Amino acid sequence: MPTFLSATNLADLTGTSLATTLKWGENGVYPYHKNEKGKEGFYMEELTDVEPVQLMLNTHWDEEFHVAPLRDYTSVELFAGAGGLALGMHMAGFRHVLLNEIDAMACQTLRKNHPEWNVLEGDIHQVDFTPLHGKVDFLSGGFPCQAFSYAGKKGGLNDTRGTLFFELARAVKTIQPKVFMGENVKGLLSHDGGKTLDVIRNAIKELGYTLVEPRVLKAIMYQVPQKRERLILVAIRNDIYEKGVRFKWPDPYRRVMTLRDAFFKGDLFSQDVPHSEGQLYPAKKARVMAMVPEGGDWRNLPVNEQKEYMGGSFYLGGGKTGMARRLSMDEPSLTLTCAPAQKQTERCHPTETRPLTVREYARIQTFPDDWDFAGSLADQYKQIGNAVPVNLSFAIGRSLIRLLNDIDALNPEQSQFEEADKAAHGMLPPQLFEIDMLDLHKQYHQDAHIVHHPFIGKKQIDNCDLDDSKSVLVSLVPDKYIVPYTNQDAKVYFTGKKFPSTVKLNQLYYFMPYTKGKGIRDLYQIEVARVGTKHEFVEKAEENDYRLVFEIRFVKQLFDDYKPIKLMIWRTFTDTNLRAILAMQ
Repeated sequence: MPTFLSATNLADLTGTSLATTLKWGENGVYPYHKNEKGKEGFYMEELTDVEPVQLMLNTHWDEEFHVAPLRDYTSVELFAGAGGLALGMHMAGFRHVLLNEIDAMACQTLRKNHPEWNVLEGDIHQVDFTPLHGKVDFLSGGFPCQAFSYAGKKGGLNDTRGTLFFELARAVKTIQPKVFMGENVKGLLSHDGGKTLDVIRNAIKELGYTLVEPRVLKAIMYQVPQKRERLILVAIRNDIYEKGVRFKWPDPYRRVMTLRDAFFKGDLFSQDVPHSEGQLYPAKKARVMAMVPEGGDWRNLPVNEQKEYMGGSFYLGGGKTGMARRLSMDEPSLTLTCAPAQKQTERCHPTETRPLTVREYARIQTFPDDWDFAGSLADQYKQIGNAVPVNLSFAIGRSLIRLLNDIDALNPEQSQFEEADKAAHGMLPPQLFEIDMLDLHKQYHQDAHIVHHPFIGKKQIDNCDLDDSKSVLVSLVPDKYIVPYTNQDAKVYFTGKKFPSTVKLNQLYYFMPYTKGKGIRDLYQIEVARVGTKHEFVEKAEENDYRLVFEIRFVKQLFDDYKPIKLMIWRTFTDTNLRAILAMQ
């Protein structure tokens, strides 16, 4: 089935006006269609000479999704905010050793969601980066764009003094990461006639790094239902760049995500958007907004209502399309701001007369539903509105992991933090073996065993029979599936669509279910690991929803009560050995 693309989305992808793309359709430059919902637009497959569409049609997104770190790459993030960039990088495989943020509520959000992260709250000017010298692989930060000085002849590092970019540069100079990344608004490209970016270029050169040609990434191309654009700066340390490694920008997703994808169960989220707090309109404003159709704005109001609502703005030039703006369910959201009900940048729900709720805001930024935001309602909107979309960060993060893998292939080395972590947690070397269920299905018949462990008979196991050298997989079990595990009679465990492990399948031996909010208690044996489908266990699931299935058998209850343990991989899995688990007693 062809992939539909509205004229508005085509305009956003190509950087042209809506009037231009509409003319393309009207004049037959590209075939113009009505989709099954009666909406007019284009089919992507008929736009093969439009570069952004061509990239989406020929994408390597699925291959890039499988990129995993060869080892535990450490990172520092500055200006961390509520964690959009940090979470995406974490999902890609980075391990944050320091996050700095000055906003107290944002720091609470970071700690609340990742208690193990080292969040340093306070002014970056006061941070001493010396202890991290030579110990960090990657550094990132979304520095605010400020006016720079151009007193220097070369416009280098000294001309950035007094700005927050200088503080990012100071961190880079002290830490000397292999790679660093800065992100900013698209406007930085043209800020002060391009002089600001020239100063930054020269400052990066002065630091001893080679700047990859900066690029503006459109979030709608990276599985984000929002028309947000970010300027990305990636720089590689000169001694590494000279060895021939190069950064490859991430490939885009295959289609544009919309608010329908954000709010309802589908390709982006596994359930409809949960209920949450949100601002409400005053009665007077609600009356006006109720007159605005889906996708419309103040221009759709009766003229007398336009004049009353707009006031003096009615007589000024410009489209002012953010005023009295209602979003469209079948389009991505406009760029989110720090508040959903500001008069100049209205973000009204597509089908209900109200501002977007906190969770709707978060989904548009592709935060997971379990990412909690601290503070008042206004604090939460502000944190979300200021964030980098998580899926955009995740895509960039995978490209950065691939770059660091290439660097490590030239000069293998271990993170200085890695050995300490192994000793503390008894973890096996953290090389990820990420398994794609569809790939496994192609390799094995659906009913074929991938791994079979005939090591333990059917007798009751006691401590003397346990092999504490064997690998243990600890996996979060969602609340809706927890009952058999609570009763200690579970027979199977099926993974998510993507299963990352630092232990190969044929080395996984024991299994321990993780109960949310409690931890681990019971030990099972993995008797068989095989390809299966979620439909085997959930009748409503699709029949081709491939999963990795572990057939398990209860061995014994290891602890009198649940023991907390940190889930290391995507906050869903941990693999270790039985010796480390037994040492928790």
